Amino acid sequence: MRTLSLFLFYLWLAIDVASAQSPRFIVDDDAYVAKVTAAALKLREAGKLLPQHSLQGQVHRKSHPLKLSPVSRRKLEPPELFERLKESTLAVGTLYKCPDCGEWHFNSSAGFVAEQGGVICTCCHVVLGEDPETKDGYLIAADAEGHVFPIRSVLAADTESDTCLLRIDAAGLKPLSLRPGVRTGERVYCLSHPGGYYFMFTQGMVARVNQRPNELPDEAGGTNSVLSRPILFLNVTAEFAPGSSGAPIVDEAGNVVGQVASIADAGQPDPAVDHSSSSPSVPVRFCTASEEILQLAVPVEKTGPIPAALNEIPAKSSPHSHVSGGPRSPTPPPSHR
Repeated sequence: MRTLSLFLFYLWLAIDVASAQSPRFIVDDDAYVAKVTAAALKLREAGKLLPQHSLQGQVHRKSHPLKLSPVSRRKLEPPELFERLKESTLAVGTLYKCPDCGEWHFNSSAGFVAEQGGVICTCCHVVLGEDPETKDGYLIAADAEGHVFPIRSVLAADTESDTCLLRIDAAGLKPLSLRPGVRTGERVYCLSHPGGYYFMFTQGMVARVNQRPNELPDEAGGTNSVLSRPILFLNVTAEFAPGSSGAPIVDEAGNVVGQVASIADAGQPDPAVDHSSSSPSVPVRFCTASEEILQLAVPVEKTGPIPAALNEIPAKSSPHSHVSGGPRSPTPPPSHR
């Protein structure tokens, strides 16, 4: 009996120590935004932030060599995978002065660390997107603890696949590995900030690998009728929403297989064509495949053709909506997120 009591005591002690070493991550969205905004304003006052428009002029850069991390083969349990992604997933967006209230707000999407030397990856439309009424905006990145990093330059960008590499003022951040070749049916996970709900962790599977033209962004970061070359996409069932653009889609080992890009509604009739009552729609979530991101990591002259998709569909435009920053409000009510 004494032996059993001692065993239970030491077991409780071991669990207690482990819990103390890995405290539960609790998100307070309002506190997080307030911390990021305050830190970013200090950097602005110190002259360490670059205006967003100056970065937008750099999206013509086509490639940048990356020191890629080796692909991981060790599968992680979901709680462990969340902790791993939290180390490498950032809130990437604009610190801007609101033209309505005159206050400073942070409107964010997502991104992930691609190289230890301060290179992150996000969507091009996160850089290009800007409210025309906003005259004073700065692009920044923030980690899960609310530490803010100025974005110094656009290293490489591809507006057709809507992905880019940015340089931030940070060193020692833990990068994620890029893994091409994901197959339909593989389990995947997403850590993102849908609608201002920060560090939301979802899971699903690769529902389809497909290849189709993308809608090119206009000067304001929106979409127009101009189409790109065929881009390799993943359709996934892991949930995300506006505010998730640029977030990593990873496999069970934490390797990036895609990047959140846009959402289309399947089954919703076009009101300009069909005037009947609306039918239920299904969100189809599009993610830029890691093969497209890897194209930025090699010199232009060595860039080869994009690998053929497993499930190719006819090229056509679709009513995609980008899933970049959420509502421009410091504390939007849940119904508006």
